[in-house]
Amino acid sequence: MRPLARKYREYLSFTTIDAAEYEDMRAALGLRRGDSGGLSVQNPKNGEVFPYSGADAISLPVVEQFLVDIIQGKIKAWVGPGLDSGTGGSAAAQGKGHDEL
Repeated sequence: MRPLARKYREYLSFTTIDAAEYEDMRAALGLRRGDSGGLSVQNPKNGEVFPYSGADAISLPVVEQFLVDIIQGKIKAWVGPGLDSGTGGSAAAQGKGHDEL
């Protein structure tokens, strides 16, 4: 992902998470527990989350197209359990979560 991170460094910040060590973060990012990998994009300004659910294996071209599709509005933010559509992608974005972290 480093080449992609360098290409978009002016606009985006990339972070990777060790899912084995931080399994509880998977649910907050719209990813299924127990999966060996996954890709999710989060907008830290409004809490919207965009988990990748495509059929193609995760690769640089797939990730780049996924980012472009999000930017162009082709992919809608994930609405997790207990969230209303159109109100943000996370409980924190709706004022229901913790903001001290």
